[in-house]
Amino acid sequence: MQIKNLIQQLEWHTVRRWSTRELSGIRKIIFHQELGDSTIEQVNSYHIKPNHISPRGCPHFAYHYGIRKNGEIIQANELSQITWHTKGENSHGIGIMLVGNFKGNGNEDATDDPTDKQIKSAEELANYLIDVFKLSKQDVFGHYQFGKPVCPGFKMQEWIENFRNDISEIKDIIKIKKTVKEIQKRLNSLGYAAGPVDDMMGVRTRYAIRRFQTDNLLETDGIVGPQTWKKLLLLTQNG
Repeated sequence: MQIKNLIQQLEWHTVRRWSTRELSGIRKIIFHQELGDSTIEQVNSYHIKPNHISPRGCPHFAYHYGIRKNGEIIQANELSQITWHTKGENSHGIGIMLVGNFKGNGNEDATDDPTDKQIKSAEELANYLIDVFKLSKQDVFGHYQFGKPVCPGFKMQEWIENFRNDISEIKDIIKIKKTVKEIQKRLNSLGYAAGPVDDMMGVRTRYAIRRFQTDNLLETDGIVGPQTWKKLLLLTQNG
């Protein structure tokens, strides 16, 4: 996989600059679609002028990466920079935009879909970032999971769901027996204060489960079902 760095080559806003973050705070990878028929350079020009994101313009291209239709991956911002791609998730998310106007919820009349080369590059980039930041496949999302149903479109949404539900990466740890004690121990190790490891599913443990589910975009039902258990195991593999 090759990544072309255009951070300095792409034009910047005359005065505005991104805030920054510690790389250790990165927890999510979020895919988007352009919803247009422009190049990355044209999208960048749109972003640094007054636009729908900010009436003053953005500092730069609003994502960390862009993927052209030929599969070329462009890095447009440092990963330490907080770009404006997903409301509420920018401080800890990496934004990746695929060029194109793809069919999706509310955009059913579009005739475009991501190319096979774009999807291949998306997967390679996601796997690379997962490895670098010690994330899991369940930390890969689409903008549709944060309030924009059309983004990044039906085909990418299908790919994201398949990617997130690939359990091959936990084939060994999934064998660990699920008990209340094991759940409490692992929740406590992540700082969720499930209370004493006493094998009792009490109020504190239920509350800790719900907090864990909310933080990880799982159904907040207080029950450790397959998805919650899988995510808990992934985040505590050394526990």
